Amino acid sequence: MVEKTESVLMDMKETFNFNIVALTDVKNRRGQYTVKWKYNVGSTNSRWRKIALPTGRGVPGAVMKSGKTMVVQDISETEIAMSLFRYPILRMEHLKSFIAFPIWNDDEEVIGILLMGNRRERAFTDTEYKAIKQYVETTLRQQILKELMVNE
Repeated sequence: MVEKTESVLMDMKETFNFNIVALTDVKNRRGQYTVKWKYNVGSTNSRWRKIALPTGRGVPGAVMKSGKTMVVQDISETEIAMSLFRYPILRMEHLKSFIAFPIWNDDEEVIGILLMGNRRERAFTDTEYKAIKQYVETTLRQQILKELMVNE
C-alpha cells in the first residue's frame, strides 16, 4: 500500500510540476496532535524524516490548526521569511512557494497534510489550484483512506 501512496504523490509531482510533494501522518495522543512527515517525493535529503511538529507549528501544524488550505506564491513576501526556522521543511528543502492542503476523513477529522512545493517563486492560477484540489479529493484522499483501513 505504501508504494501506491508514493506512486500517487509522484504522479502529482510530475502532473502539476512541483519539486517536492510531501504528506504527513497525524497522531492524536490524549487530544494533543502531532504531525510527522510520512512520505516525501523529490526531497534533496532525508532530514525531513526527523521533523515532528505539534498543532500550530510549521506549515503542517498551521494547516492542521486552521483546517484550511495554505497557498504561498513567494515566501520572501510573507512573514514566514522572517521566521523560517519555524518552518523546517521549507528551510531544509529551500522552498520558495507552496500549497498545503488538509486531508479530511469522513468524520471531518484531519488525517494528513499535503505539501506541494517549488524551489522557485510560482504563481498558481485558479485553474491550476482547482485541478490540484480535485486530484487531492478524488485520488489522494481515497488512497489515504484505503491505507488507513488496511492498517487498522
